[in-house]
Amino acid sequence: MMNEIEYLLAAMLVMAISTYLTRLTPFLMFTPGKENAKLNFVAKNTPPMVMMILVIYMLKEVDYLSTEIFYTLFALAVTVGLQILKRNALLSIVSGTIVYMFFVQM
Repeated sequence: MMNEIEYLLAAMLVMAISTYLTRLTPFLMFTPGKENAKLNFVAKNTPPMVMMILVIYMLKEVDYLSTEIFYTLFALAVTVGLQILKRNALLSIVSGTIVYMFFVQM
């Protein structure tokens, strides 16, 4: 059986190797200077997926029978509107959050 120090050292070794391999993997998988269809797909589709996850997370706990629904939907409209107009995910998310927090604090 391992004592506590040996167990901690083994755990640190496993974590160090895992971290090193996860950092090394992209350099081994993708050759520099070449376009990669899978990487382009991920880069193109990640922002909309993140936005959808945030919308679902936000709407799952809304009390639809209270006034909370009005400022929630208004903040959602601000976020969607800015995303359509400016195509900037950071601006959209931050602006919608500020609008929502403004109404919550009133």
